[in-house]
Parts: sequence; C-alpha cells; structure tokens
Amino acid sequence: MPKEYLDLKMDFMFKQLFGHPSRKRITMAFLNGLLNRTGRDRIVDVQYENTELPKETEDGKMSRLDVLVFTDLGERINVEIQVVHQHDMPERVLYYWARLFSSSLSKGQEYSELSPTIMLTILNYPLFPHETDSFHTVFHIREDEEHFLWSAHLEFHAIDLSQFMVKWKKYRKEMKRSSEWPWLMMLSAVDVRKREVDEGILNELEVLAMNEQEIREALEEWEKLSVSPENRYAYEMRLKWLRDQLSNIRGERRAGMEEGLKQGLEQGMKQKERELIRKMMAKGMSITEIAHMLDLAEEEIHKILKD
Repeated sequence: MPKEYLDLKMDFMFKQLFGHPSRKRITMAFLNGLLNRTGRDRIVDVQYENTELPKETEDGKMSRLDVLVFTDLGERINVEIQVVHQHDMPERVLYYWARLFSSSLSKGQEYSELSPTIMLTILNYPLFPHETDSFHTVFHIREDEEHFLWSAHLEFHAIDLSQFMVKWKKYRKEMKRSSEWPWLMMLSAVDVRKREVDEGILNELEVLAMNEQEIREALEEWEKLSVSPENRYAYEMRLKWLRDQLSNIRGERRAGMEEGLKQGLEQGMKQKERELIRKMMAKGMSITEIAHMLDLAEEEIHKILKD
C-alpha cells in the first residue's frame, strides 16, 4: 500500500509536525535547515511559547497557528505559513515582529536585554515578484550607503514555495543544494487545493532519509500524523464545511430562480456569495478554483467581490 501524506501547508498539520513539544528534534532540524545554522550557531534546544492545539469552531475558522520558540541562543523565532495571498504581508510581518520584540522586555529590564527576534514567513506565492526571483530572501536594517547593520536583533526571512518548485523542477540538477531543500520539499510535495502529490519529491525524500536521520524522523512522524483518524477528521471537516456552504448557496439560488424572486433576494444571494467566496479564499483556494466550484466565470467572482 503506498504511503499517504496530508498537506503540510494546512495550518494544523504544519503546527503538529513543526510546533509540538514531542517533536522538538524535528523543529530544531527544520529551523537549522531554513536558517542555515551550522557549527556554534546551530540551535540545540528550544522552548515553545505557544503549544495550544488547533480547535475547529462552528464557523469553520481555526485558531491562529504560528510556531513561536525561544532558542538556547537567546533568540525568539516566529514561523508562519501563509498560502493565501496577502497584499499587506510586509507590513503584517513588521507589525508582528514589533509586538514580539517589545513583549520580550519585562518591567525594569534594560533595553540591552531585548531578545533578537527572527520572523520566518513561508508563502506559496512571491512576496516581491518584481524585485527578485529567489525563493529565499533575508532582510535586515542596514545603512543605505555603507550597508552596516543598525541592529542584529531584527531578521526577516521570506520563503516562496511556488518559486522553489519552479527551480526544483527545472534546475535542481544544476543548483547547489542547501540544508533547507528537504524541508521545502516536504512542504511542497502535497497540494490539497490542486489535489496533487509530487511522487518525484517524495521519492527523493525517501532517498535522503536513508542517510539523514532528521529527515527520516520527520517523514515517519509526517506519515503517522497523516494516517491519524483525528487529523483526517479535521482535514475532512475543513472540506465538508466548504461543501456545505457551497450546497446551501446553490440550493438558495435554485429556489430563488424557481420562485421568480426579484432584486431583493438577488442582492441577498450576492451578499451570501460574497461571504462564501471570501471564506473560501481564506481557506487558501484560488479564484480559479472558486469559480469552478461555484460554476461562475472568474470575472463574475471579481465583480461579486467588488460590489
């Protein structure tokens, strides 16, 4: 029987594999890989600052699921995965960094005791599409002309999984491999929205796992989480919520047409459609996928959102 894996870009799956105390070794390997930490800079211990489990609510929303840790090196690292395009992401990251950075100082402490705070944002779309085609960009505050640091306490990482996949498919044999590759491959291998599983990536991960204990451990835990009845139930509940909302909208549309209801009902339907579309987008669905599910043209989707 072939192995089955759930999409790690789904927030609760990401949280369970990379943000649970029982899998601390995987979390540290993940962070060291993405931050390219080696030697004395390598993270050897973390303390979790938010370990609450996700909870499904009546309206289908999930609690916010960042992985926030305090390392043995005295750093706070916040990891967020975001597959829905957010046009204000740079400002959002800056805002959350400011809150985390300032909250690390207790009353009576000196400013020198503030913890270096690192934001690691994993996206499934390019954050700066006109400035770079790199899949991993790193930011600090530097002087404009001489480029020296204002402070090493601020560090932003933006990782674009979509650009990683482009380069992995086209140039992987020519590109220099780095420690982050296996982890980005895990995040990219399964795409529940497109209903795709990249067997090539999974096969390559299996090969890497034969020689790399941390990768082998992560794959084993990922597989266990994927076959867990509780996780599969949460997975299906997400999809069920979307299907139920879609069914209700379609049923009301048919009823409205059959009864010949006029503009008032149509406006109400448009409002419900608009709410549904926004909720579907918040779940990570693209305009193309939403248009297909609602049996509407993409232009109609954009028009509904603007009205």
